[in-house]
Amino acid sequence: MVSQRQIEVSQSPIGIDPVLASLEAGRVAQLESEIAQLKDALARRQQIGVATGLLAQRFAISPEQAWSLLVRLSQNGHVKVRDIAQAMINGHCGRIGPAEAQIFAAIQSYLPDGIHLIGPRSDTQCHGD
Repeated sequence: MVSQRQIEVSQSPIGIDPVLASLEAGRVAQLESEIAQLKDALARRQQIGVATGLLAQRFAISPEQAWSLLVRLSQNGHVKVRDIAQAMINGHCGRIGPAEAQIFAAIQSYLPDGIHLIGPRSDTQCHGD
């Protein structure tokens, strides 16, 4: 036998709509978060690519060797690759602040004497961040 409560629920979707709306809103928020993470990852990947290119050019090595150097410096200096990459880009553009100086100090001991990740400042013009 069907109870009066079951009939009310099956005939009136009002009690279900807020639940579905809440689930949908939660799913939308989750998807928006994933999109933001993917955008951040894409930007970080681009920064790492630029830093790899800077290393390859500075030391006349292949991009694969530059990537390996970047990874080794990250592991040895206990600094994230993305942080080294951003510091290198900022340094290349002449924007060495306390954060960049700290990163360079952390990894400098793993480079041969007299070797620095960034060279003397030239008239390089950098745009954007």
